[in-house]
Amino acid sequence: MDPEQVSKLLELEDKLAKIRAQSSSKLENQKHIAIILAAVEENINEQDATNKNIVNYLISFMSLLDQTIDPETTAIKDLQLATSTMYLLDIIFQYTPKKMLRSRFADILTKVAPCITDEKANAPLIRSAVGCLESLLIAQDTQSWNNTQNLKVTPKRGLDGLLELSLDPRPKVRKRAQDAIANILKNPPPGPTAEHVAAPSISEFAINALVSILEEAATISNKKLRAMGGSNELNSRIIHVLKLLSNIIATNQWPTVHVERLCDLLLEVCKTSDQFLVSNSFKCFETLFQSMAESSVSSGLAENKFMRALEVIFSLKPSQNDTHLAGAWIAVVAKGITTYAIHDPLKCFVKLPEIFRTLSYYLSSELPDVYSSAAQCLIAIITDAVKSEILLFPPAVSAEQYETVDDVIQELSEIFVDLLSIKYTHCAKSVLSILAAAFKKLRYRANPDFLKPLEIVGGWRTDERNFLDLRNETEYVIGAAVESMGVETVLGCLPLNLINHSPSKPGRAWLLPILRDSIKNSTLHTFFTEFLPLIKHFESKYEKLGKESVQLKVFQTVVDQIWSLLPPFCDIPTDLSTAFSDEVAAELSGLMYSNIELRTTICNALKTLVESNLAYQNDPTSDPLLIQHFPAEKATESLEYLSTKSSNLLAVLFNLYTQTAPNARGYILETIDAYLKITKEEDLTNTFNNVCGLLSNAFKEEANKNKNEMSATLLDLVISMVKYVPSSSYGSLFSIFNTIVNSEDSLIQKRAYRIIHKLSEIEEGSDAISNYIGDIEQIMLKSASSVQTSSKSARLQAIRTIVQLLPVDQLSFIVQVVAEVILSTKDVNEKSRETAFGILIDMAKKMDNPNGIVKLSQIPGYDPSTPDQPSSVAEFFKIMSAGLIGESQHMVSATITAYSCLVFEFKDRVDTGVLLEIYDTIELYLTSNSREIVKSSIGFAKVCCLGLRDDIMKPKVKELLPKLLRWSHEHTGHFKAKVKHIIERLIRRFGYEYIEANFPEEDMRLLANIRKSRNRSMRKQTEGEEEGPAQAAPSTKSSRFMSALDEALYSSEEESDDEEEGTGSKNDRRKKGSKQFIVESKENPLDLLDSQTLAHISSTRPKTLNTGKRRIVDDEVFSFDAEGKLVVKDDKRKNNAEDPLEEITSGVNAYLDAVKQGPVKGQKNRLKFKKGARAGNYDDFGDDDDEVALPKPKSTDKGRIGKKQNGRFKNKRKL
Repeated sequence: MDPEQVSKLLELEDKLAKIRAQSSSKLENQKHIAIILAAVEENINEQDATNKNIVNYLISFMSLLDQTIDPETTAIKDLQLATSTMYLLDIIFQYTPKKMLRSRFADILTKVAPCITDEKANAPLIRSAVGCLESLLIAQDTQSWNNTQNLKVTPKRGLDGLLELSLDPRPKVRKRAQDAIANILKNPPPGPTAEHVAAPSISEFAINALVSILEEAATISNKKLRAMGGSNELNSRIIHVLKLLSNIIATNQWPTVHVERLCDLLLEVCKTSDQFLVSNSFKCFETLFQSMAESSVSSGLAENKFMRALEVIFSLKPSQNDTHLAGAWIAVVAKGITTYAIHDPLKCFVKLPEIFRTLSYYLSSELPDVYSSAAQCLIAIITDAVKSEILLFPPAVSAEQYETVDDVIQELSEIFVDLLSIKYTHCAKSVLSILAAAFKKLRYRANPDFLKPLEIVGGWRTDERNFLDLRNETEYVIGAAVESMGVETVLGCLPLNLINHSPSKPGRAWLLPILRDSIKNSTLHTFFTEFLPLIKHFESKYEKLGKESVQLKVFQTVVDQIWSLLPPFCDIPTDLSTAFSDEVAAELSGLMYSNIELRTTICNALKTLVESNLAYQNDPTSDPLLIQHFPAEKATESLEYLSTKSSNLLAVLFNLYTQTAPNARGYILETIDAYLKITKEEDLTNTFNNVCGLLSNAFKEEANKNKNEMSATLLDLVISMVKYVPSSSYGSLFSIFNTIVNSEDSLIQKRAYRIIHKLSEIEEGSDAISNYIGDIEQIMLKSASSVQTSSKSARLQAIRTIVQLLPVDQLSFIVQVVAEVILSTKDVNEKSRETAFGILIDMAKKMDNPNGIVKLSQIPGYDPSTPDQPSSVAEFFKIMSAGLIGESQHMVSATITAYSCLVFEFKDRVDTGVLLEIYDTIELYLTSNSREIVKSSIGFAKVCCLGLRDDIMKPKVKELLPKLLRWSHEHTGHFKAKVKHIIERLIRRFGYEYIEANFPEEDMRLLANIRKSRNRSMRKQTEGEEEGPAQAAPSTKSSRFMSALDEALYSSEEESDDEEEGTGSKNDRRKKGSKQFIVESKENPLDLLDSQTLAHISSTRPKTLNTGKRRIVDDEVFSFDAEGKLVVKDDKRKNNAEDPLEEITSGVNAYLDAVKQGPVKGQKNRLKFKKGARAGNYDDFGDDDDEVALPKPKSTDKGRIGKKQNGRFKNKRKL
């Protein structure tokens, strides 16, 4: 049996399994189907069938179907049984071999037909019968469809029934029949062509049905129409046919000979006044064009047919004020034109001016929906219908085609000039978006014809008084022009005029940010000839201006903006080999030395030069225009030219790196890395040797000093070169590693280990490490005692590299370093811990190699005659067990944590006996007096409870519970919560009764509490569901854990409650849904359009300062004069200070204030004094409303005093 048949059988079994599960359904029809299936399967089993295959099911259900139909009258006797049986047959037919369905076609069709034609047949029965008929017809071959044997019962007879049902007034029956017809057409029988044999007859039926209804609608009298209650019935029937047509066309099986007839009929429908009919007709047109787009080549569609369809569409032009029809018509136009472009790109492009003029009629509409739809249509046509291949320059295209395209572009430019006139002011933003799309599509061909529209847009941007609302759109168009035609062309049309500007030559400093964001693939020469002189001009004026001068700040801003253009100019420049001369490189280098602020910009530009050309060389763009303008070979030439300059540039960058503070030189290292990629091998070797020489001198000079800053800096450069130096330099790298690995300076030692890690990232480096791995192992082992704390992470990375490259006969290294790795699992540094766990897993995988050998004789402390030991995961677990009897509690705890990780990862690869031995040993540590050891042991117990099989874990529960419950009263380290969580997991896994039977009697109170908590949470969840699903916000919280092990070890009891009980009871906010509050002041309300809005959203209710009274006082005391100086007024409140009782209006108020601030009687008649807001202190702080200021806690436990809300465990100690 092939895999496809197996997958189908499994899919059938899944469907039947779902039906079996409905035997207890509350819906009678579902329950009845499940009972029928169970009865049939029981009957199959009683007949001693070897397996319940499809044939057995088919025979059984067909026999049942015979029982439901009267053999003489072919009437249905039992409707419910027939419906259930036909439902199951519909499923079985989908997986029945086609050969069987073909051979028994007549018999099956004869039995299925009464379920469609009988008067008692309801919709569910007919839908299932349609499904069976669909499977039958899909299984037929070409001979059956053509009826070569002159049979009475043919597939066409069944198809005729489906076609009649496709126009049935019942919606579900009609849809099921239409879907069946579509599926039949999508699955044509094998033949010489992909066209289905029945496609012509199906299309003829649909056309005849539409013609019949249209004729009936045209000839019906008004009297009869009134008797029918209007034209709704006829319109509904037309829509049904249109839906059928749409489904047929979508299968790409509509015959070419019927395309014109179909368009004529759809045209007739569109002439009606009913907008729904017109809309559905347009959808048919859209589907037709989509079908043409998918199969225009194979369909053999003649050009005149295509043009005829387009002419029909354009003849249906609706009014510009008809929102409904205009939108649908515009969508059809977009689909039709883009499809035509696939068929004939050049002729479609020639028709663009005509299309633009037609759609400009809708752009002139005052209705936003209409002109927005027209704009989107034109953007889609420009983007999808204009093919880049026809825009190429000679000799890629003929001179005649070039001139034709140029004429069309010129005509389009004139149309855009008209669209930018006052007539289309109301839709200026839409017109600008169309123009931007045209610039991006036409690229270099837009020059020079589109300079006039660009000049108009530039004038709009300059005239901010009248066109300020179009600022963003005009900048977008200008940016698109810069990106498409180039910065030189745009500056020729819209010069900057930064120096000699006048009313006739306005300054355009606003153009600089646009250029920065839009320049790409330009000429680098332009920056050095046009923009660098501007920088020098403005910098020359710095000395004449004061340091606090506003004009100086303006000049500095302009200079900064001009410098920001350098990196974009370096993005795939077309003239790199001529523009980036030695003089330019020297000037940029000098600027980096002299001007620290420019280092970032220039380094970014230098890096962009390399990376942009590398990216273009390795993955050229798919844009034919860009490829013609800048072939990938030019990028290769640019890189070769840069490689000749890289040595000098690297020398400059190295010097800059050594002169820059460590926390501000990362960008320099990135630039160095970029140039190392293109440096020639000979130059790279010389550079590496020079750096090594400087490093050696730095070690000698700093030997007597406490600081090794220069050595560390030079080592950074060495490490950056590791991936690029030739293999001949690897010896020097290993020598450096051996020399500095024992350094007392952590900065030096850390970089030594990084050499090994970096070298392993390349294949040749890994081979070199493998060749010297024995020596590297010895160095790593000897340096273990001198490891600095901050170097542990780097050392662990090096150890992991060595473990991954270890030969199978040198696994003794694992035995010698495993203790260090185990201890690192408890390291303070998170990165070190994660690396340590990864090393343990790699070690276990390496030991799992069947050819692995552990040479114990090579390990210090072992007898040289000790025989070799074959490696395995079990052997690795045995090696680790030495840590369980370690000298320190820290080592024991770390070993248990390591076992937790490895048991979780390799529980399925280790024998049960080994797992039990490890478990029994660590379980004993639950009785330890060391909290550190117990904490790890509880984590191990949790991993075992969640991960080990039931047959391993269930017998251990009885002994585990007393040891765990020993810590159930310990709050330190969350022991109580962890123990409780493990017990909850055990209950979920093995059942409450089993846990209760093995629970210690003295701790039954805890078990009862857990059970009550579970029941209470489930009850609250049920109540919440009854209140309505709208109140329960869906949880979008992602996992907080990096791995499944972390989640198993460190997931809290709150998370388990959420999983198990639906809503956590520790915090009411979880079940009420998260609330968010807006933080704002009365003077500065929140601006929802501000990009920083999210910073003013808080998950807690903000406290607002009640500064109202203070502000009144401040206003009375302070004021400002005309010059803005602060004036202190006379204190008008001093009289109040002299007479503090003046504000008290009566003794009653004084009494009420005293009562408010006085004590109240609490529990056991104890007096309690109010504090904060309860005491009436509202002068300094206040909430937004009184109810929040004085919260009233809700009591969830009636009649209990002092009960902590939602508390699960209560401390019983009395004070």
